[in-house]
Amino acid sequence: MDLRGYLEQFSRIAMTGLNLRDGQSLAIKVEPENLDVAVAVAEQAYRRGARYVELWPESSRMGRARLDHSREEFLEFVPGYRRERNAEFVRDKWALLSIKSPVDLSIMDGADADRSGYVARGVRTADAELKRALSNDETQWTVMAVPSAAWAAAVLDMPVSDEALLAMWKAMEPILRLTEEDPAEYWAHHGDALKERSAALDALDIRTLRFRADGTDLEVPLHDRAQWLGGGAQTRDGIPFLPNIPTEEVFTAPYAPGVSGTVVVTRPVRVYGTRVAGAWFRFQEGTVVEFGADEGQDTLEAFLNIDEGSRRMGEIALVDGSSPIARSGLVFQNILLDENATCHFALGSAYPTCLEGGDSMNDEELAALGANISHQHVDFMIGSDGMNIDATTGSGETVAIMRDGRIVL
Repeated sequence: MDLRGYLEQFSRIAMTGLNLRDGQSLAIKVEPENLDVAVAVAEQAYRRGARYVELWPESSRMGRARLDHSREEFLEFVPGYRRERNAEFVRDKWALLSIKSPVDLSIMDGADADRSGYVARGVRTADAELKRALSNDETQWTVMAVPSAAWAAAVLDMPVSDEALLAMWKAMEPILRLTEEDPAEYWAHHGDALKERSAALDALDIRTLRFRADGTDLEVPLHDRAQWLGGGAQTRDGIPFLPNIPTEEVFTAPYAPGVSGTVVVTRPVRVYGTRVAGAWFRFQEGTVVEFGADEGQDTLEAFLNIDEGSRRMGEIALVDGSSPIARSGLVFQNILLDENATCHFALGSAYPTCLEGGDSMNDEELAALGANISHQHVDFMIGSDGMNIDATTGSGETVAIMRDGRIVL
């Protein structure tokens, strides 16, 4: 398949994920260097009857320029029109496609961690209304990743070239299920198996999950109103959509104040664009009280200090080690792909929909049920071939959930 063919398949899958309605507007977040894929998606959207498609460019190069050269007192500034744009998006129920495709994995290497934190705080404050609407599934949203030449070169250890780009697309074929007869149709039904897994976990009435692996011994309690999600989601108006493509996870919200123990991060992750590798955390009474990293410790510290919720767990997710992403053997340094390779948790905000009735609660009500509140949400991968997980149920029974990285439930 040539590049145009890949973009055509990608845009069709994006439309399946978003389930764009006739007359609905669409916003596309993308790096300017990846404009071609945004145009391909826009073509599909207009064919489906989109009222309007708008580009929301997010340039990592512009971001680095600001970090390095802006005066410090300006770093948290966000122009007012961004809030107005977000308010219109929420009011008119636009759909959102976020294309998470780095054009340069090293662009934030060496950036000042504290300055990165200031910028992140300003943006997250300005986007708070948008973030809450998306977390509550008030409209459709989908996150995807498209290969770029520089990203492909970094992942595959090749020179930046068209050859690297096509090789990356080839590696993505089984991950995006492009090998299926009708990939878009596959994704329309893929969520059913994940929903069945979520239902099986809900039926257990899990009160505590215990994760054990080399260096990890972590207990994650759940509130009795916690519910597992996975696969497709549904807006308040009953419109089904896929939040992530690819998706291999089932997840829920921990009872954040009760998390305890030590956990080792098994894959590098980008925090504010900076690579953090070899990280570990120790939780006590729900809060990270000790941590470390072989790379990116200063950035990790800046992240943890943004707000109180940044040191608490907002999500716990289970991923079977047989997923196509795991089988690829690649570390993509892209959270959408890496989080769907293995089990992970997030520091920062919980998804309200992970609690029964949570989508109609305010922050105080959610916090009263143990859901974490924060301006941030970053995933950390903790799974491995040696990961074992046991659940303690409401009746006191111990049930095996995972053995050696494979779900056995």
